[in-house]
Amino acid sequence: MNAKSQNDETVNQSPRPPAGGDIDLVNDALVKAGKGQEEIDSVGTIDKAQIAADSGRARTGVLQQALLARQIDLRLFACQADRSELQSSLAAETLADCINIGIQHRDAGTILGADGKVNPQLIAELAEAGYWGLPIPAEYGGSGASKFFLGRTMTMMGATVAEIVGGLLSIERLIGTAGPLIWKGNAEQKERLLRPLAAGHKRSGFGGTEPSVGCNITKASTYGVVDGDDIVVYGEKLFISNAWYGHEIALLLSIDGKLRVLITELPQCDSEVFSINNYGIHALRYIHNKGLRFNGLRVPRANLLDGDGLAIIFHDLDEGRFAVATTGAARMRRILAMCVRWADYRETFGVKLKERQFIRYNLALQAAYIAGADALVDWSSSLIDAGYQGDVSSMIAKTKATDWLRQVSTELGLFTIGGRFTLHGNTIGDNLADDLVTSVYEGPNPMLGMACIKSMIKAFGEPYLGPVMQELKNAGIDTNKLVFGGKRLPQTLKYLLASSGKMFKNRKKIFAAVANLTGYLMQIRSTPKAGSQMAFEGLDSRFIAHRQFAEKAWHQWRKKFIAAILKYQERLADEQLLMLEGIYEPMASITTMFCAIAASRTARQNGDEATLAALHLLCLEMRCSLSSESHTSGQYKKAVEEVATHVLAGTFHQLDGVPAGEIQQPYK
Repeated sequence: MNAKSQNDETVNQSPRPPAGGDIDLVNDALVKAGKGQEEIDSVGTIDKAQIAADSGRARTGVLQQALLARQIDLRLFACQADRSELQSSLAAETLADCINIGIQHRDAGTILGADGKVNPQLIAELAEAGYWGLPIPAEYGGSGASKFFLGRTMTMMGATVAEIVGGLLSIERLIGTAGPLIWKGNAEQKERLLRPLAAGHKRSGFGGTEPSVGCNITKASTYGVVDGDDIVVYGEKLFISNAWYGHEIALLLSIDGKLRVLITELPQCDSEVFSINNYGIHALRYIHNKGLRFNGLRVPRANLLDGDGLAIIFHDLDEGRFAVATTGAARMRRILAMCVRWADYRETFGVKLKERQFIRYNLALQAAYIAGADALVDWSSSLIDAGYQGDVSSMIAKTKATDWLRQVSTELGLFTIGGRFTLHGNTIGDNLADDLVTSVYEGPNPMLGMACIKSMIKAFGEPYLGPVMQELKNAGIDTNKLVFGGKRLPQTLKYLLASSGKMFKNRKKIFAAVANLTGYLMQIRSTPKAGSQMAFEGLDSRFIAHRQFAEKAWHQWRKKFIAAILKYQERLADEQLLMLEGIYEPMASITTMFCAIAASRTARQNGDEATLAALHLLCLEMRCSLSSESHTSGQYKKAVEEVATHVLAGTFHQLDGVPAGEIQQPYK
């Protein structure tokens, strides 16, 4: 039976409860909400895949911990990395060589080849220097760099050499074939397939997206048929970055009804069994972004990775999504460097732009966003290295950094540069589609925001709601009939009254589960006093005040979040505007404040006054979004002036080595 007919049959089936065993909160909520069986099955499959993706994580996610803890442990929002790797390691030596190679090509104008794509000669020279082997374990010929180091690498390479060269490291080696091989490859596969990647002899990408499949990747219809020692592949993929003849793709496909990942080497030319689908595309035009058609392509069965394909995808994305934030950090540096040069050159009515309050605000806020993106990248990447569940932290880093980049490209930078952004060679105009697509690739930001909230709901539900529902089920109560919100509440109460005898027999366990839930609800009713904050010494006085604000905001947010869960229950998933504007955005802004506060201590220790000022402005910006505080307050305007002064004086060192470009169409 083909995939389409399977899907059609699924749509027509009525929802069914989980068959026995422990309570399934996800399934239970979807059934109560009246969802169709296709959605119930897809969401359940995704949930199980995410559980499998997190199976190797030794530590619960930081945000999930903060949700359940009495007090915020600010240490968990600090970078967890050993920073010595940045100076004294094989990876550091490799990176220094690669930066030099990249700068030589940048200055010579040879970043791109004759076809407008990244120059193959540059790719080869970087391979020789070890750039593509940075993420590969040393035992397979790579440098074994940490995710933290890779985050710094991609930001530095993107800002000083070329954005696409920084981003390619992620496409080639984090979400390409290397990530899945490192996690799920067997010994033979790693030895055979990782070494060419470490040496740079193979280029790679990830093949998940399909023409008829959007966010519900469980419906991927590309499939493989096992035939002896081969898997014969049929189907089509779309929007596959770095897909080109001879490249290697981690291909998501269905085999015997189960999604798997197959490491697939693409042929060197089109044929009856394989062809590349060329189409015009604005984003990532400096690399090949193509569609792939398979009509019987044979791939060695030995290239099939063990385990659930969706779990491999989610693990890959959780470990590589922070890299999209590095694109934001690098691009914002490029735009700000250009804006600084222009503001110092352009005069209006005899006054340079750099003296205008609005322009100084534009420059200062860009710097604040850069400092914030750096803090989020360092934090989220180091959490992965430290073994934390990384889905929520990585998604927050990605969404915030790319939201800021979108604002910088279309507002702060654009309104500073003016109409010259449309000229060829202008970093905004030349890269606008690339800047915007960062908010869509690896998950549209609103979808990721809702995914974060669902993960947080689960973090609360499993220890507190789950036991109550489980004990009711053990007592013989049909939990699918327990709908406490809306018009069905009277029916639910009537059912519980009729079932009181069943509950009485299991009253002790039901009472214990209810008491556990009640205890948590009582715990979060009050905000802990400032004096009870967990130790985090060495903060500048401005950030002590920010910490007090952020912790109070977190405890208020948590009460509203739990109240929303209890009020809407199974209907919360359909309240998408509430989930995004009322729940996710405040959570992400408070998280940003925590990371900025933690990063400020390092900046203070390093005597980095410019970064300290930028992080202070970032916290004020987050406070404006979380409360009634104003951009026109004396405190905010003073912070803008301080940061703008640093940026214009050249003491905001995040711009060191970043090319500013030439003044285009100069005034005569």
